[in-house]
Amino acid sequence: MSIRLVISSAMGVALFSGFVHAQSAEAVLASYDQDPALTIAVSDTVAADQRETESFCRAADDAAEQVQVYVGAGLAGAHQYLVSVNDAAGASGIASIVCNCERTPGQILSSFASGIGALEGDICSSAWRGGIGGSSPAVFLINVEGGGNGVSRN
Repeated sequence: MSIRLVISSAMGVALFSGFVHAQSAEAVLASYDQDPALTIAVSDTVAADQRETESFCRAADDAAEQVQVYVGAGLAGAHQYLVSVNDAAGASGIASIVCNCERTPGQILSSFASGIGALEGDICSSAWRGGIGGSSPAVFLINVEGGGNGVSRN
């Protein structure tokens, strides 16, 4: 996830949230279809109201693969924006919903994970969500060079 997307997302909240927020997730998906601007529309909507995460997950679950990619990227943008403004609860809530939103295997979780620079399996672990990203404080690094006790605390 680049800082540019986070900044774009933050700017987009001010520009688009009135227009996008007034529409349902289904209407937003229909309006943008496979246009990359869908990413910003999703990001802006969810950053303004994290409860919309579930609506976008449901609406995009059966959508074309490219739409799922854009929705996942938009959710990642909203997540990163909330992290940048120290809204850990909101960011964690988005990650939690994304982990459970797809009824069928698709691209939403994969795109979300890529957008925030994390592995899909890590995102859905409770230890990771508690820290809203990055390494869990309980992760140990193995010292492969020998010496010492072989384990060092991160």
